[in-house]
Amino acid sequence: MINYTLKQLYSFEAVVRTKSFTRASKELFVTQPAVYMQIQQLTKNIGADLINTKGKTVTPTYIGKMFYQTCIDVIDTLEKSKLDIDQTLDPEAGHLQIAVATTTNSFVSHILAKFKKKYPRMSFYLDVTNRESLLKKLDNNEADLIIMGEPPTDMPLITQPFMENPLIAIAHPEHPLLKNQKNTIKNLTNETLITREQGSGTRITIERIIGMQLNSDIEINSNEAIIQAVQAGLGIGFVSKHTVKLELENNVIKQLNIDKFPITRHWYVVHHSKNKLSPIAERFKKFIVENS
Repeated sequence: MINYTLKQLYSFEAVVRTKSFTRASKELFVTQPAVYMQIQQLTKNIGADLINTKGKTVTPTYIGKMFYQTCIDVIDTLEKSKLDIDQTLDPEAGHLQIAVATTTNSFVSHILAKFKKKYPRMSFYLDVTNRESLLKKLDNNEADLIIMGEPPTDMPLITQPFMENPLIAIAHPEHPLLKNQKNTIKNLTNETLITREQGSGTRITIERIIGMQLNSDIEINSNEAIIQAVQAGLGIGFVSKHTVKLELENNVIKQLNIDKFPITRHWYVVHHSKNKLSPIAERFKKFIVENS
């Protein structure tokens, strides 16, 4: 069992480095007898002499030299930890662990760029992943904040909607259904449908709104791949409108008019109810709600 204290470690390190009890006491802002007492107690706890005193010169013994390196390692680790904590708690700095749904990648980067410009001393790690992984991170409290579509209702979460997320149907510019002013769900019966994988937020929302499960011919776990498949004429796709802004503007795909579409939902910034947000996380949460 280790019995020495941090005061003993700091005292010993200062004495060996300065080679003097007097200089160590001035550096530590304590009296010389107090430093001497810490060294005596440390020597007793370790069970071996740590320093040699010759006149006013102090040098470490062989054991003292070995233990001095241990002191350096421990103090360096503690100082680095303190620095990391201070930076995290700094309301204008700190570090953010953010996990986002793949669909949000089209706008989250712009929001982060604006936030980073406002708080240049902050840093962040951005994890872009699927819904299943986001749910695991929420359950295990592995991220400060998570940005996703519909949050689960069976977990203790704090959720904040911040921006509309319209889900639309897209088709190749020459698809025959584009000639209709309005299509119904029945019009899709004989069409090849391209959707996200089962369990994705987009698919869950669509199936709930239209009141039926999608018997998709093609399942793709990437929005970019769905867009490319539609551009190639493989079928009709279902995506967030945020992900196809440029493609729609350039007419490489078209938005298909279907009854009950677009489906309007929201993006949410989410965290576990037991997770106390750091100052920088609180600021980012407020920023994303106010600037979207």
